Amino acid sequence: MMYEADFVKEKTCCFAGHRSRDLPFGGDMDTYGMKILKSVICFEILQAVSAGYDTFITGMSDGVDMICAESVHEMICAGKALRLFCAIPYAGQGSEMKSARAAYLYGIITSRYPAVVLREHYVTGCYKERNQFMVDNSSRLIAVCKHKDSGSGTMQTINLARRAGLDCRVIDLDSNPHFYLDYTE
Repeated sequence: MMYEADFVKEKTCCFAGHRSRDLPFGGDMDTYGMKILKSVICFEILQAVSAGYDTFITGMSDGVDMICAESVHEMICAGKALRLFCAIPYAGQGSEMKSARAAYLYGIITSRYPAVVLREHYVTGCYKERNQFMVDNSSRLIAVCKHKDSGSGTMQTINLARRAGLDCRVIDLDSNPHFYLDYTE
């Protein structure tokens, strides 16, 4: 399917990353490791802004997509002149949010920012279609992944982006032990 949006590809960055269940501490944002990960994501977003990026596309899945969307939303609320765009693979995606926090953020983000819904109902391949849409409309990718998960949708998106010539900024969960530290004990 083709969708028209007013993206300036050279100023648009998209996100990719694992679901909460595959992140350190199950994506629990109250842990030290996840707070560090969010800080690293915010740093990468600010680096993109410094390089002239002003539009960000999120795939709106629970996990990295929502952390990135929340980060851009917080920057917009703090006065940064940025745009956030939601690429939703199918109309019922919001109902798959497992945590109350993710469902809450999904509602806030989709009510405030423009979105494209690629499919009315779930069909096999709709997430790949969403990923292709994001890559086709961006020139930079910020991704969070475990390299050992080579068959994951995240790695597929990174590979799509690399083949398309995007500037890929990959935060490797395997190479940074700080993401796995927990000082709450």
